[in-house]
Amino acid sequence: MHRQKITVTIEQELVKEIDRAAGILNKSRSCLVEEAIRTWRRVRLERGLREGYLAMTEEDLVMAEENLSAGYEAQK
Repeated sequence: MHRQKITVTIEQELVKEIDRAAGILNKSRSCLVEEAIRTWRRVRLERGLREGYLAMTEEDLVMAEENLSAGYEAQK
């Protein structure tokens, strides 16, 4: 995969934290930032899917209740 160099400005404390983690994990700053962005993207996707499935579940419940009510009315 092609990589592109970018420049970002972040708080000095975050830089220190990245540098500490990079030393402990034996990884570069770039690697850690890339992993963080990939994790953020995955979490966003999972959250969106979860919200979508929950909305579908609520819609299915409403539809089931409506169909159940209609079934009872038809039996009368």
